[in-house]
Amino acid sequence: MSQGSPPVTYNPLDPEFLRDPYPHYAALRHHAPVAWVPALKSFAVSRYDDVVAVLSDPATFSSAEFWPTVFGEYDPVPESLPMLSLDPPAHLRIRKLANKAFIPRTLHQLEDKIYRVAHELVDDIVERHGMTGVVDLVPEFNALFPISVIADSLGVDVARRVDLKRWVSDLLAAGNRAALAEDRLAELAKSSDEVRAYLSDLYDRKSADPADDLISSIIAAEVDGERLSKIEVMAMAMVLLVGGVETVANLLGSTFVELRSHPDALRRVREDPKRIPALLDEVMRYNTPVQTIMRNTTRDTEIASVPVPKGSVVFALLGSANRDVAHFPDPDVFDIDRKAEKLMSFGHGPHFCIGSHLARMEAKIALDVLLERFPTLDFPDAETEWIQSFIVRGPLSVPVSFAAH
Repeated sequence: MSQGSPPVTYNPLDPEFLRDPYPHYAALRHHAPVAWVPALKSFAVSRYDDVVAVLSDPATFSSAEFWPTVFGEYDPVPESLPMLSLDPPAHLRIRKLANKAFIPRTLHQLEDKIYRVAHELVDDIVERHGMTGVVDLVPEFNALFPISVIADSLGVDVARRVDLKRWVSDLLAAGNRAALAEDRLAELAKSSDEVRAYLSDLYDRKSADPADDLISSIIAAEVDGERLSKIEVMAMAMVLLVGGVETVANLLGSTFVELRSHPDALRRVREDPKRIPALLDEVMRYNTPVQTIMRNTTRDTEIASVPVPKGSVVFALLGSANRDVAHFPDPDVFDIDRKAEKLMSFGHGPHFCIGSHLARMEAKIALDVLLERFPTLDFPDAETEWIQSFIVRGPLSVPVSFAAH
């Protein structure tokens, strides 16, 4: 469907879409798998195979504009595009070096830290609410857990956790900067300056006195005698802060939304915690935390025989691809026995998320601890409100009544 074709009803800025995007995705896959979206002045690609084709061809579908488009003048490290916004071959150099810090052995060393963070947050909940009570998991666990893990794992001072949370929230708000008032924009600028100064100081300290943390590992990573520059390390840290916090928080929130809707799944993972990874995989398929990835075309091309001009913005709809019946039978059924393979939840191709193993490990440990420490979890009937974003998806609130031990 080209710009001259009849309009498509799909509008990702519509509140009805944000409440439940999946029927809209199904209509796209069936009627307009490559659709021109007037609200975004872009193309939306909704079928699994077409999403794979877009993400597998960085020469045609470039990532270079992604990070600058999201953060604009509020990018704390504008001198260096982060890895997820670099196209090959420049991307490959950064990826090889970064991979050195994300090997299984390094991640395994973080496991004890992550368990400790989860238990400390549960202790805080019990201290505030008692051994039984009602808690909203989104602000009191889901939001704090990944920011605490990232702070601890990167080697950031734990005392700066509140600052980190504010910086990340402000930087993510930059994507909507055109609609923000001047005083809010001033807050974004202040956070951008503060996080840059902090990361610069952190690099200097960890270079002089390395520790058992990811920043030290990234600084020390070496391939053929080459290391990342200070600016490149700072840019990598920004990706870990922004991506690691939002994705894990939303995955945990959506997991509890699905456990509320599917009590049998909750019963089964309680009976056998080894099912937790399968549960998380199905949540990532069924209610994908990152719904879409943006690309820009470097030349005139076609997607599924639809002409797409050079310079077009293309949104690869990961959340739609994960519901494509051509790859996932009964895609609208939530099934923790599915054993789905090749999910689009962490992207595809050269930019497949480097932090995917860390995110999975964090989410698994969080559920391990929450289910162990809260042998009783009940979910009050409530309509779920979702983050007002078509790019990421997660609930704004997940109230639960609990009994702890």
